[in-house]
Amino acid sequence: MAMEISNTYSSYASNSTYATKSNNQKQTTESSATDKTSTETQSSTRKTAADELSYLSQKYSDYSFVAANYTKGMQYGSNSTVNVAISPQFLAKMANDSELESEYERNIAAMKKCDEQNSRSVAAGGWHVVAQGWAIDKDGGISKWSIVQKDDTKSHLQTMSENAEKIRKQNEEKKKEKEDIEEKRKISKEEKAELEEKMEEAGKTQFGDKWKGVVVINKDDENAAVPKADKDNAAVTGLNMDLKA
Repeated sequence: MAMEISNTYSSYASNSTYATKSNNQKQTTESSATDKTSTETQSSTRKTAADELSYLSQKYSDYSFVAANYTKGMQYGSNSTVNVAISPQFLAKMANDSELESEYERNIAAMKKCDEQNSRSVAAGGWHVVAQGWAIDKDGGISKWSIVQKDDTKSHLQTMSENAEKIRKQNEEKKKEKEDIEEKRKISKEEKAELEEKMEEAGKTQFGDKWKGVVVINKDDENAAVPKADKDNAAVTGLNMDLKA
C-alpha cells in the first residue's frame, strides 16, 4: 500500500513539474512574441516624412528640425538651437530604412559638437556667430551655413596677433631704411674704378715718374680697412687724421 502511494505521488510530482515547465516555456514564448510584436509595431509607426520629423524632434530636444529642400541664402530655426533642414524625400527614406536612419542619427548627433567648434573658431578671429544651421538634401548630402558678424571689441588673441604684425612691419621698415642708407653710401666697383682712374691720371700728370699709384677707400664700406693715425709715427705728427665726415 505504501508503495502504491509513493508511486502515485511520484507520478503526480512528475506531471506537476512537466506542467510547470510547459507553462514557463509558454510564458517565455508569449513574452518573446509580445516583445517582437511591440518592436515591429514601434518600427512601423514611422512610415512618412512627417513621422520621421516628429521622431527626430522628440529625440533631439535641443535641435530645431524643418522638412525643407535647402537653397542658398535660406535661414531657419533659432540661434539658440542646432538647426537642421532635411529634404522631405530623404526623411521618407529614413522612415522606411532603419539602417539609414541609424547612420544619419549619428551624423545629426555630431552636428551640435561641430557648431560649438565653429563658434569658438570664429570667436578667436574677433567674430561671433549670429546664426548657423545644417541641411541634408534628397540624396543624403550634408552641408552647413553660418552667418557671422565682426565684434566691436577685438579678441585678446587678435590684438596680440595685430601687435606682433605691427612690430614685425616696423622692424622690416627700419631694416630697409638702414639698407637703403648703406646702399647709397656704398661706392660700386665701377664708381670706385672710375675714381681711381681719374686720380691715377691726375697723379701721373702732376708727379710723373714719382707717382706710385692711388688707393680709393670707401669710409662707409664695413669691409674696408681704413688706415688709422699712428701716434708714434713722426711723419704724421701734426696731421689731422680724424676720418669722421
